[in-house]
Amino acid sequence: MRIALVEGASQSRVVDRFAAKEWKLFNKERNYEWKEVKRTIAAYEGRKVVGFASFKIVGGAAYLSQLIVSKNARRRQIGSKLLRRFEQYAKRRKCHVAYLETSEWHSEALRFYKSHDYRMIAKLGNNKFHLTWYFLSKTLT
Repeated sequence: MRIALVEGASQSRVVDRFAAKEWKLFNKERNYEWKEVKRTIAAYEGRKVVGFASFKIVGGAAYLSQLIVSKNARRRQIGSKLLRRFEQYAKRRKCHVAYLETSEWHSEALRFYKSHDYRMIAKLGNNKFHLTWYFLSKTLT
């Protein structure tokens, strides 16, 4: 047996097919279906994108990976509307919780999420980019 770093698209596809097959067997044994849904929501002014939120939903949990509003469009409730739309979509998909993360570089974002009832569940120092990262969650009802 040899252990090797997977490099190149063709080898990556071989590994992806293997993983899909094995996970399908694993889930079948446990009578469980794994469905991951990835979505993006955008805010427009005319035809111009001024903000967006991207997220995934899996196993009854929604994970917000990005929420960005252009600097010249901030303080106009665009972020709040994007966050609310994310939460509404997650609820319709039967999610019971929403998660997100932000770093110490984004103190404004941390205040924003807390003002929308997200609670800090973990704080990890010396994480990505050697920064402190904050992990937040909100129960969706």
